[in-house]
Amino acid sequence: MSRKTETVNEKYEKKSFLKILSGADNTLSLAIALLLLCIAWSILSPYFLTVKNIMNLFMFASILAIRASGLTVSMIMGGMDISQNSVGAVTALMCALVSLMGAPWWAVLLMAIGLGLLMGAINATLVSIFKIAAIITTLGTMQIFRGAAWLIKDATVMIKDPVLLQIGRGRLFGVVPYIAIIAAIILFIIHYVLKWTSFGRKVYMVGGNEQASYLSGINADRVKFIAFLISGLTAGIAGFLLACQVGAALPQSGAGTEMATVSAVILGGVSLAGGSGRILGTILGVMILQTINNGLTLLSVNAYYQMVVSGGVLLIAVLIDVIRSGALKKH
Repeated sequence: MSRKTETVNEKYEKKSFLKILSGADNTLSLAIALLLLCIAWSILSPYFLTVKNIMNLFMFASILAIRASGLTVSMIMGGMDISQNSVGAVTALMCALVSLMGAPWWAVLLMAIGLGLLMGAINATLVSIFKIAAIITTLGTMQIFRGAAWLIKDATVMIKDPVLLQIGRGRLFGVVPYIAIIAAIILFIIHYVLKWTSFGRKVYMVGGNEQASYLSGINADRVKFIAFLISGLTAGIAGFLLACQVGAALPQSGAGTEMATVSAVILGGVSLAGGSGRILGTILGVMILQTINNGLTLLSVNAYYQMVVSGGVLLIAVLIDVIRSGALKKH
C-alpha cells in the first residue's frame, strides 16, 4: 500500500471518528462526558462511587427523566413545554388532598394520570387548535397552573398513605429505588413509541418540516395534540412521584427549575428546531445534569454556585445545538 493511500485512509478514519463525535444524536460524546465526569467526582469525593450515593443519584434523576421523556416528544415535534413543573405541582397537591380524605392509593394514582392528561390537553388545544405558539402557550399556562396550585392550598400538604410513600421512597431488595424502575419503564415506552410506531415517525416528520408532512397526508394538528398530551402526562406523573418521594406536596414545588428539563433534553441532542433527537440522548443528558448536581452537593458547594453551573450548562447545551444545526457555518 502506498504512502498516499495510507494518508487518505488515515484522513477518512479521522473524519469518520469526528463525524461520530459530532453526530446528530451525539450519544457517544455524551457517554464519554458522563464517564469523565464520574471519574472526576470519584477522585474529588470518596463518597461518590458508593452504592448508596449511586442509588440516590438514580432516585433523584428519575423525576427529571420522567419529565424529560415527555418533553423530548414535544420538542422533537417542534414545541417546547415549560409548564411541566407547574402541572406537577397542581397534580401533587390535588392527589395529596384526596389521599388525606381517605381515597385508596390506586385511585390517587389514576387521578394523577387524569390531571396530567387534562392539563396537557389544555396546552394541546391552545397549540394545535388555536394555533398559539407552544412557548407562549406554555409560558402562560405555567403561570396559570402555578397560581392554581397556590389557590388550591397555600400550605404544605403531607402524604401519609404508606403505599404512596413506599412508591416514592421504597427500594427493591432494599437497593434499587421503585421510582427508578417506574422511570425506566416510562422511558422504554417513550423510546418504543418514537422508534417503532407510526406516530413516532409522524412526530419526527412534523418537527422536521410541518408543511411537507401536511402534503404527505399527516394530520399535524393531531400529532401536536398527542405530543402535548404525553408531555402533560409525564409532568403529572413526575409531580406526583416527587410528592411521594418527599412525603409532601407544595404549591411552590419545582418553581424556578423549569429550564433544568429543557437543558437535559437539548444537551441530549434534541434540536430546538425540532425533527431530531432520541430518548437515549435524553437519558444521558439527564444523567450528566444530575451527576453534576450530585458531585457539587457532595463537595458542599454553595447552592447559588450550583444555579450558576446549571445556567451555564443550559447555555452550553444551546451552543451545542447551534453548532450541530450548522447555523454557524452560514455566517
